[in-house]
Amino acid sequence: MKKEICFSSGLSFRKLNMIPLNDAMGPVMYYPHDTLFPVAYEKKTDGTVRFDLYFPHARQVELKTYSDTYELTGKSGHWIGEFALEAGFHALFVIVDGNETLYPGFPIGFGGNRPINYIELEDETCAEPIDCPHGTVAADFLNSRVTKRLERLYVYLPPEYPHEPEKKYPVLYLQHGHGENETAWVNQGKVNFILDRLIAEKKAEPMMVVMCNGMPAYESDEGIRVGAALEFEELLTGEVIPYIEARYRAWGDKAHRGMAGLSMGSMQTSVVTLKNQDLFDYAGIFSGFVKDFLSGYEGHIRPEYLDSYSKNLKYIYRAMGDRDIFFENFLADDELLKAHQVEHERVIYQGGHEWKVWQRCIFDFVQKIFH
Repeated sequence: MKKEICFSSGLSFRKLNMIPLNDAMGPVMYYPHDTLFPVAYEKKTDGTVRFDLYFPHARQVELKTYSDTYELTGKSGHWIGEFALEAGFHALFVIVDGNETLYPGFPIGFGGNRPINYIELEDETCAEPIDCPHGTVAADFLNSRVTKRLERLYVYLPPEYPHEPEKKYPVLYLQHGHGENETAWVNQGKVNFILDRLIAEKKAEPMMVVMCNGMPAYESDEGIRVGAALEFEELLTGEVIPYIEARYRAWGDKAHRGMAGLSMGSMQTSVVTLKNQDLFDYAGIFSGFVKDFLSGYEGHIRPEYLDSYSKNLKYIYRAMGDRDIFFENFLADDELLKAHQVEHERVIYQGGHEWKVWQRCIFDFVQKIFH
């Protein structure tokens, strides 16, 4: 029962084990097994994964990850296949007769700039929820002059927050990767359950975590441009931080502010914390980058910023999976930081460019900050 929450999706916090094939019969209180979708996937004892998807009128069904394609075999409306997948988090794209679709039997998250299916193939993780007090994840909204849109913020409040009306809290500003949004660290990263556990075990300080959209998009004559560097910096430092500190019981000094992010979010963390060393004492760079190779922005890697970085921040953390496709970028950043004598903690995990590594990053990082 306690593991049920690990199958959460963007739509439900429960394992999706009762999905009617047809609601035409109206509401009922009993669902025979032959009126439900089959169990979509099952990890077998030999390590392979068995898929069973129900598309009674399809001619071809494929499953794709970011790197591989798997062909399913149709039989009586069921599309079945067994494949060897590595442990970890896998984004899944279900292709039916050439059309990408979301399958209701898989969890649903957000990636690749759209809703996605995914599965998690790991039994015990640092995101496993335990029987302890749980914090609140609030959806808040900010009218932004930078993006000229209503921006949604996800705000994690520690379990004690409602019961300590005079207490203020430190804030970690936590960013997602390219193609994701402010929901990703909750739906896919389970950051709230990680914090619940560590706070209950007194391994992390009670803190707030603020997650906002890291991909402010603008239309131009050439197409859609993402302002992931300068525009995001202005959004975070000029609007989000003042809004949070005015609306919530948050400390308003650099000793009680940190920033971290994964992949593109790590690049944003580098940009913001290098240029605003008076605002933050902590920086977490997960599976990612000091140099901005996405947009080519270099305004944050000036010698004066790099030379003072570890002098002005209390703790800087960098981590990467040993099979990460961007490992060469990580090594190049090593040389840059070494040249400017930037002191920091450097960690290599087992894994690729995926959520099981990032869950481990945030698990370890938050234990080192705000003490």
